[in-house]
Amino acid sequence: MMKIADKRAAKFAATSAGYDVVVVGAGVNGAGIAWDASLRGLRVLLIDKGDVGSGTSSWSSKMIHGGLKYLEKYDVSLVRESLREREWLLQAAPHLVRELRFILPFYDRNVHSKAILSLGMVAYDVLSFDKSVRRFELLSRDKMLAREPGLDPEGLTGGAVYSDGQVNYAERLSFEIALAAQRAGATLLTYTRATKVGRIDGRVASLTVRDEIDGKEYTIPTRAIVNAAGPWIDEVWAEDNLGLPRMNGGTKGTHLVVDSFPGAPKDAFYYEAVTDGRPMMVIPWTGRYLIGSTDLRFTGDLDMASATQDEYDYILRETNKIIPGANLTMADVRYSYTGVRPLPYADESSDVSDITRRHDIRHHKDVADGLYTLVGGKLTTFRQVGQDFGDILARRFGSKRKSVTRKLALPGGGDRDLNRLRGRVARFGLADDLVNRLVDQYGSRAIDVATFIVSGEALTRVLDESFNLTVGEVEWAIRYEDAVRLADILARRTVVGLENDLGRAVIEPVADIAAELLGWDDARLADEIARYEHYLTRFIPKTEDAR
Repeated sequence: MMKIADKRAAKFAATSAGYDVVVVGAGVNGAGIAWDASLRGLRVLLIDKGDVGSGTSSWSSKMIHGGLKYLEKYDVSLVRESLREREWLLQAAPHLVRELRFILPFYDRNVHSKAILSLGMVAYDVLSFDKSVRRFELLSRDKMLAREPGLDPEGLTGGAVYSDGQVNYAERLSFEIALAAQRAGATLLTYTRATKVGRIDGRVASLTVRDEIDGKEYTIPTRAIVNAAGPWIDEVWAEDNLGLPRMNGGTKGTHLVVDSFPGAPKDAFYYEAVTDGRPMMVIPWTGRYLIGSTDLRFTGDLDMASATQDEYDYILRETNKIIPGANLTMADVRYSYTGVRPLPYADESSDVSDITRRHDIRHHKDVADGLYTLVGGKLTTFRQVGQDFGDILARRFGSKRKSVTRKLALPGGGDRDLNRLRGRVARFGLADDLVNRLVDQYGSRAIDVATFIVSGEALTRVLDESFNLTVGEVEWAIRYEDAVRLADILARRTVVGLENDLGRAVIEPVADIAAELLGWDDARLADEIARYEHYLTRFIPKTEDAR
């Protein structure tokens, strides 16, 4: 049997056979493009300089939403598209995407009046005519305070309650889309950096890539290249001066993770900040709360984007204003995370809130026929992005196959009855908390994961009592989910790295398991631990020692 470490080398060797399209960037949009194109019979390679979903896809508000705020810009078609995709995801990945009820308070200090906000609720409801979630309700001031007594009562005139979707583990969603692409025939290679476009007679002919693990380079024949690297799109060709204009103008959004606090809501809050009127949220998340976010222009290191003290102060201040009894301080912040939105470049003088959230497909035919860039793209609409690109690629290569992704579920979405699924997984004799978490993370694939965990006594050993992380899950991530680095296992497959300690308690035992399976020597083992500890620095408040 081929060693796990040798499978990666074999994949690289097989790339010499060539592809119809190489997709650069394995976030939700890149994976969605690879999925759709593969289902149309195209030969697809999906690569990323990091891991699947290790960029912006993991660092959003965890929302699968229609974009209520887009109505303010009169972008009705984008709202409708997003609401349609929200409904598809609720059905296609019921283990990952759930309905979340939102409270929208009306204040006399709001930028938008009560009448306008009420009208927005009606429009949002009408545009989601095919929804399975509950309808909105308009509430009086007294009913709002009865429902959420922690709300600031001063100037409160009423409010609305409406539904959107939430994905607790966007990291798992990203991987499931990539897995769907692989099941459709795509090849996935992580830690693979695109470096040079090969051209013959003005057309794309090949792509040179570098294995970021061992430094080896490969030239891969391909007839098209799609740059779907999110906010990194301008950096992809840094080693190949293609003369392309700046395309990314992403803004950074920071969220703080806090435990439950006085006045914490049962549902999510979506409100206007007192200071500047920008949309803010307080969102229940895995027994804790996400509060944020910001929307600031960003030009720094995309790989290490992190919160500034000004952002901590702003988010805490605004949360304390909407929930006066919270009294949140830096000492309450468990950690923060920052993502950079993949927005199109706009003049610095423009308001960031005016930058469109629509995706834009650009064909750089004057540079190389067959070279494309995806500018923009949202977590919610990845499937539509994939379909749009699939249409273009199908026409290019003469495929008559239509997109079928709307009719399909993601790999873990095979059973929509989660209670029944929990019952099936419980028969393996695992702890209740572990059963629930396996279903929430893996969906119908939890049966396979549980089967693997109980296949050997050593695999059932628990590494983290509070999270119930087992040796089996770690091995599963390495053997069956393409994890090749320590951060892949902790942060994006088992997601123990999203707990309050960021996975610190299990760094060494997980690293030891990975070293044995992947053949790491002592130097590689130490390097992986050091890399993960460095990775964590972007999430840790500077005043952590004050806790």
